[in-house]
Formats: sequence, C-alpha cells, structure tokens
Amino acid sequence: MERYCGLDVHKDSVFMCIIDEFGFKKEHKFSTLTSDLLLFA
Repeated sequence: MERYCGLDVHKDSVFMCIIDEFGFKKEHKFSTLTSDLLLFA
C-alpha cells in the first residue's frame, strides 16, 4: 500500500495533499490560526 503526502507551508496558510494507492487525491487548505491547525492535526 503506497500513499504520498505533500505539504506546502506559507506564512498565512498550509496546503495539504494526500494521494492513495488508487490515485484518489485529497486536498485541503488550512489557515495558520490555531483552530484550523488543530483540524489539520
């Protein structure tokens, strides 16, 4: 089972992308506010 994950970290946002073994891609953009970072965790 292979999965790939990438993060793009900026001053005001964090962009996350996960691709699973079937090629399904999940993307989400988080702000750097504490409430959003807790969702990211």
